[in-house]
Amino acid sequence: MAIKALKQNVSIREIQKMIHQWKNRGINDPTVTKLLDLHLGMPAYMNESGIYPLCNFYYIRIALKFSYTTALITAVTDCHTFGLIWDEGHTKIIAFYSPLWYHKSDKETKNVQQDSAQKTPQDSAQDSAVFNSNILYNINNIYSPKDSHKGLSCEDIVQKQPNIPSENPAGTPHGDEAPKASSSAKEFFHKLNATPEEKQAVLVPIIDRIVAGYRYTRPRALDALVVLVNEFLIPHFDAQSNFAKTPHNGRIIWLQNLIKTRHGENLIQQATQKLGETLLKELEEQRKKLREFRPVSPFEWKDADKDIRYYDDPIDGKVEIPADAPPRSSDEAIWNVLSQKWVDTDGQHSGS
Repeated sequence: MAIKALKQNVSIREIQKMIHQWKNRGINDPTVTKLLDLHLGMPAYMNESGIYPLCNFYYIRIALKFSYTTALITAVTDCHTFGLIWDEGHTKIIAFYSPLWYHKSDKETKNVQQDSAQKTPQDSAQDSAVFNSNILYNINNIYSPKDSHKGLSCEDIVQKQPNIPSENPAGTPHGDEAPKASSSAKEFFHKLNATPEEKQAVLVPIIDRIVAGYRYTRPRALDALVVLVNEFLIPHFDAQSNFAKTPHNGRIIWLQNLIKTRHGENLIQQATQKLGETLLKELEEQRKKLREFRPVSPFEWKDADKDIRYYDDPIDGKVEIPADAPPRSSDEAIWNVLSQKWVDTDGQHSGS
């Protein structure tokens, strides 16, 4: 059942007064907008009681584009508008809430604290998985325009690179045997990516993490995810004997837990590094191919697509040559824009 706000109508005067209070407390304009969203309510990030729990802080931070989770908590604390729920030792905030959505009682607060203290890491992971599966993203706000209608297709994630690497990627041992062509891990990612809710809940946060951590564009982060899945995660899970016996929901939790670990961060780093090396290699091959195209003179080259001539100058770098200029006579010749002639480095004319 969908949760509802305790107060359905808020006066403009009340909102204005609250914003002025935030300003007086040192809250800047961008943060005011974010706090207003939290105050008016973001149900996708609340639990059934209307509280923003600790397990959702990271996702709130991503959604509202706070630089760090600590920046989110600092803003919520400094504005003095939200209710705060602390752990028993009063050492950290384990939840907060908007008074428009939740009214605290001592009994409920105690229950929240006890639940937080008694939960195992597996319980927390399960709570995160349940929360993630309920998020409804606007697909057009996640992907570039060319991807907005399809999101992430199975072909994008797994079939772009259908062959599983025969060599062990660093940090992802297979054991003695290489994974089979049709593997449990590969089937898992196909199923995960074919389910919109699971795809948005599990794969999109990884893309968000790559965008934030490596300052990638979303299309570039999507490319990194493809490399991560095909060359690192699939081999990693195929090497685990228990993975094939684990149900689908358990595999999701397994994946989410792995990504949160230092090893998971290492896999992401390796994937981004490999993508960078691949792109650099492709760029170098394109550059090499371009530099081999010298139809006018062996001392210059031509961009076949733009039909523009160039040569390299140690000071000016890439220098464009007029289309009607005579062929460059040597590696030392430079184009004089005033005389419209080639001149050698010793100052002598080398072409007419």
